Amino acid sequence: MLITTAGSLAQAADDSAEIKKFCMASVTGAMSQAGLTLPEGMGDFTCSCFSKEMNGKGIAFIIQAQKICKERAAEKYEPLLKTQ
Repeated sequence: MLITTAGSLAQAADDSAEIKKFCMASVTGAMSQAGLTLPEGMGDFTCSCFSKEMNGKGIAFIIQAQKICKERAAEKYEPLLKTQ
């Protein structure tokens, strides 16, 4: 049982790292496409939010999680956004 639990924890960590990697690429790309400079911390904030929103909910909730976290990041970081 401990092996399964340890294996599950390791898999969850791998999944979380992959989700964050995908998310950071998405955030960076969206900001670049919009001609904006990503403020320090905004990518981590947005992707941590996304990871928490997705936790255990499955793929059907991706769009909902993206919407929630984009709104939260915009509220927090909008004053720091600068055009390139």
